[in-house]
Amino acid sequence: MIRKKTVKFLLSCAISLFFLYLAFRNINFKEIVQVFQTINYFWTIPFVIITVLSMYLRAVRWRWILKSHYDFTSRKLFPSLIIGFALNSLLPLRAGEFARPFILSKREKIPFSTVFGTVVVERIMDSITLLFSFFTTLFFVTIDPESHFTLRISNTMQYTITGEMLTRLGRKLSVITFLLLLAVVSLILDRTRRVYEIMIRSLPIVGDSLKKKIIHIFQHFAHGFHSLKSPKYLAMIFFYSLIIWCLVGFSLQVMSWGFKDLSLNFFQAMAIVNIICIAILIPAAPGYWGLYECGGIFALIALGVVSMDTGEATALGFTLLIHTLQIIPIVLVGVYYLWRENISLKQIEIQAVSNEPDFSSGNSS
Repeated sequence: MIRKKTVKFLLSCAISLFFLYLAFRNINFKEIVQVFQTINYFWTIPFVIITVLSMYLRAVRWRWILKSHYDFTSRKLFPSLIIGFALNSLLPLRAGEFARPFILSKREKIPFSTVFGTVVVERIMDSITLLFSFFTTLFFVTIDPESHFTLRISNTMQYTITGEMLTRLGRKLSVITFLLLLAVVSLILDRTRRVYEIMIRSLPIVGDSLKKKIIHIFQHFAHGFHSLKSPKYLAMIFFYSLIIWCLVGFSLQVMSWGFKDLSLNFFQAMAIVNIICIAILIPAAPGYWGLYECGGIFALIALGVVSMDTGEATALGFTLLIHTLQIIPIVLVGVYYLWRENISLKQIEIQAVSNEPDFSSGNSS
């Protein structure tokens, strides 16, 4: 198990290093230094404030997702949430996705799988919101189908990403999101859930005790989706999802004001957020380094914000800065709460690697 984990970690690091190499390959180091020397760093202050605010609003949204079972305050949920996001930046295999439900279930004595189901709901809502914003921004910004970002791997090998490819990928992601929605609906409806349980009971070879355990986990996991049954809860979850991602886009617009050669409008900033989120779908090392930078550079070029020939240094400088400023406050706050919760990283890593729910006593209401 540990050997498999090590291989995955090394592979993810290799992917990040490869994309960092591609991001820096065509840029003179002196150009990057010049970019950072001309930045007005005053704008980093509102950028960080908006970033932390968007994280707290994620706790507010999580409260609504959990509300059909547990009525926690947002303040109570925030430590588990920020620890999860911090660990995504520090540990491989997106361990933070397991850390958050692990910490909350351990502290509040509630089933891990129910809480993990709410994290899945959150990710699905993020996907829906981002796709909605992506296709909405296309009415206000233009992605040049002829724009391209060439990844020169060697003198004889290169790969070119075009604006047309990005648009096609957006359509494919919308189909995937639609299928995820169908899966969510099937978990909400009692009738389809019973069909799933019958299918589990009919599994050949699998023993009765294991079948009962699988059904037990499945039932608690499906409970995490119950908040979507309520039109009010669903509306509030979608509302906060929009606010969160609009704040992320606005933070990029604010940071662009500190760059002499950049001036993003809100819709351009939202388009950049969407393109970066598509780029970091590829599994990479903690923090998504490399993928984030390549996605940001391509986004700025595809939107015509910077020149394909002379603007890569500015694009890389901007992307590196926003990436770093997003990670540092989240990691600092997350590590503080991790220390306060008295939970070791070893526990989190075991939870992430085993991917086995640590059921606590207590029933979902």
